[in-house]
Amino acid sequence: MAALLLLVQHVAVALLYWKYGTNIEPDAEFWVLPLHRIGRLLLANGVDVALVFGAVFLSYAALGALSFRRAARSDLGFSLAVASILPGLQLLTVPVLACLPLRWEDPEAEPEEVPERERPGVDAAHVLQGLFAGIALIVAAVLISAVTFGAYGWGLFVMTPFMVGLTTAYLANRRNPLDLHQTNLLVSSALGLGELALLMLALEGAVCLVLIAPLALGLALIGGAIGRGVAMERNSRDKPLMAVALLPLVFALEAAMPPSAAIASQESIDIAAPAPAVWRAMTSGADIAEPPGLVGRAGLAYPLRGTLLGSGVGAVRIGVFSTGLARERVTDWVPDRRLAFRVLSQPPAMEEMSPYRRVHAPHVRGYFETGETRFTLTPLPGGGTRLTVAASHVLRIDPIPYWEPLARWAASTNSRRVLVDLKHKAERGG
Repeated sequence: MAALLLLVQHVAVALLYWKYGTNIEPDAEFWVLPLHRIGRLLLANGVDVALVFGAVFLSYAALGALSFRRAARSDLGFSLAVASILPGLQLLTVPVLACLPLRWEDPEAEPEEVPERERPGVDAAHVLQGLFAGIALIVAAVLISAVTFGAYGWGLFVMTPFMVGLTTAYLANRRNPLDLHQTNLLVSSALGLGELALLMLALEGAVCLVLIAPLALGLALIGGAIGRGVAMERNSRDKPLMAVALLPLVFALEAAMPPSAAIASQESIDIAAPAPAVWRAMTSGADIAEPPGLVGRAGLAYPLRGTLLGSGVGAVRIGVFSTGLARERVTDWVPDRRLAFRVLSQPPAMEEMSPYRRVHAPHVRGYFETGETRFTLTPLPGGGTRLTVAASHVLRIDPIPYWEPLARWAASTNSRRVLVDLKHKAERGG
């Protein structure tokens, strides 16, 4: 079963490539880190990428449950079990788990009598212990992974919430078991209070916490169900908690080998104006009058205007964004036909919503960057013009299939806003 679950990610990525008519090379990278191949499909639809991630998420959840059940029945290998949900490492840990011997039990032994303190009822001390352990784990993970190593990957966004659920549920259930509903409520509370602690300590902003919440909650609940099951085995003697020691190692590995996914966005609009009028609107440097919409309300960067300092290839262009200035250099200049520029430096990708003026979140700089932006003007019959804008971006946050649809949506929304504004300006002759 574990072997079949491991292959789900390979099959999902291969089907995605097949849908877009692209051949996939089954080399070592494909077998070890298949999800990184999604970054090579530049024009993949965000919905398709999200569906692939959904299938992989479910397979990883089932694989984690199998791995922890195997560890519990063997009474060892819990650190290996948590690594079974990490791409790459799972190929090493799953075969080892499959070879672990099962714990020997004497069939003639009489069942242990449950002591008075372990009879049904809620053990408030253990419940609070689990709650505070989950909160502390969230804060410690962000301090180590994001602030110290600058790593935003599977360790922080997948392994950490899973371990929060596992740790919280295990500690709360190891003496007097809670029912599954109570366990889920406790795990959800630990996760919510942990995110609130990040906000209050100025380690993250509200928007980022909202964006990661669906993934984190799903993983925490899965970890909670597994932690409750392991606790009810009553034989592991806190061994599952040793898996927390893997987190700093995973963070360090991800910092040494950061992910990188290329994203291409392309939008077009037909304008009822000749190409010279569209060109004048593009190079005028006037403010963009169109409202930013949801992108602006979410605090993501959006363009306000662009000012050319000179003309022709090599000229400098200053892009004014909601979060600061971008310095760009013109790489293609054909009046009334083409304009392209490459970003030399850019402002933060977003402005965090926080009660503090400054938030210690490294991801706002350098984790989503724009390369070249190209405008193409195509004359249409009847004197109109089709204006197309194509841009290239790089995303450096894992899991790429989770964050890529959001990044693609933000880039396309910004491009569409610019095109609509230029259409209005050109058609009015302004």
